[in-house]
Amino acid sequence: MPLNSQQRVAPTNQYPTDATPKIGRIIFHIGSAITMINGFWGLQMMAVSKDFIGSQYGGHFQYLTIQGLFGSIAAMLLSGICDYLPGVQGIKTVKRIFLLFALPIELVISSIYWSIILLSPELMLPPNPALQNTQEPSASDNADPLFRIPLTMDLSMHLVPAVVLLLDFFVLEKKFKPPVSNYGSLLLAGAFGTAYSVWVEHCASINGSFPYPFLTIMTFPQRLMMYSGSVVMAWLVFRGLNALHK
Repeated sequence: MPLNSQQRVAPTNQYPTDATPKIGRIIFHIGSAITMINGFWGLQMMAVSKDFIGSQYGGHFQYLTIQGLFGSIAAMLLSGICDYLPGVQGIKTVKRIFLLFALPIELVISSIYWSIILLSPELMLPPNPALQNTQEPSASDNADPLFRIPLTMDLSMHLVPAVVLLLDFFVLEKKFKPPVSNYGSLLLAGAFGTAYSVWVEHCASINGSFPYPFLTIMTFPQRLMMYSGSVVMAWLVFRGLNALHK
């Protein structure tokens, strides 16, 4: 059947419009990942951090913050790859799994961390290890008794991940549908929560204390309630955000 003047055949080597790289998204996702990586790298380079945290069993990976941070970095890097290769569906699927994992965890981390930092920082931050080694009273008079990191580093690890994941989810991603939005999210939150609670208890049994002081002062039943409550909180946060997504 002959083609009329209004009909056109697309060249076989022409990509669909949605299969071309998305430069703005690439800049956002890769820039977010670099910001978070830079925060962790700065923490690694601090002499006090190397001596105090690096010498402990489990190192920085005792901290839920760091595990959530790496999940967020993975989600952002995978998003950047998806932006460059939008036609590869397999990468998109893996990215959404990391988003499903990292988004609720980062919101729980940020809400708990900043609440405690503002109200009772001694429950979140360990004593300043630099003061434990000094013999001169004058050197410690003006020193902070708690181990704090620079504000920019703090924000890059405890605030930026939650903000960029929220933006990514509501602006650039579609909402999750059942069964992923109900059973899948609950299973993922429960599996990670169980794994982390076992891991942090194991590290504390070797180090003699927990990475977070508020866990050290809790009894084992209280910590179990804390772990369980955090899992439920993460799941409910995700369900709420997913319900708000249009």
